[in-house]
Amino acid sequence: MVSAGEKDINDIFDDIQFSEETYIKKGYEEGLEKGLAEGNPEGYHLGYHRGAEIGAELGYYCGVLVSLETNKAEYSEKALKTFETLEELLGNFPRINADDVDIVAEAEKVRTLFKKFCAQVKLDLSYPEVDNLSF
Repeated sequence: MVSAGEKDINDIFDDIQFSEETYIKKGYEEGLEKGLAEGNPEGYHLGYHRGAEIGAELGYYCGVLVSLETNKAEYSEKALKTFETLEELLGNFPRINADDVDIVAEAEKVRTLFKKFCAQVKLDLSYPEVDNLSF
């Protein structure tokens, strides 16, 4: 490092003038590093638990559809269409996390369509853990 006696006077004034920016940048980098270290595990656990809740709910809906598959001939045309759309939504539900897909909104579509189907076939098959969902 060059000592103050060897530096040009303009460089010294520049250092003084830009010292605030230097400290802001240093503080930002330290804060980012600390936030990544502390925030990632917390975010991971939150995402894991929310994902598990959604997975359990969607698994329930899939199980109900599989068990009602044999009764398809008895459904009205509207109920059959809803059943098939629900099967398609569940089959196409994202299996990996993608930034361009809102998984909670997709789960809400499935939930709404499932309720519609239950109303059409006059069955109360609502998800039994609905009161325990936390999102």
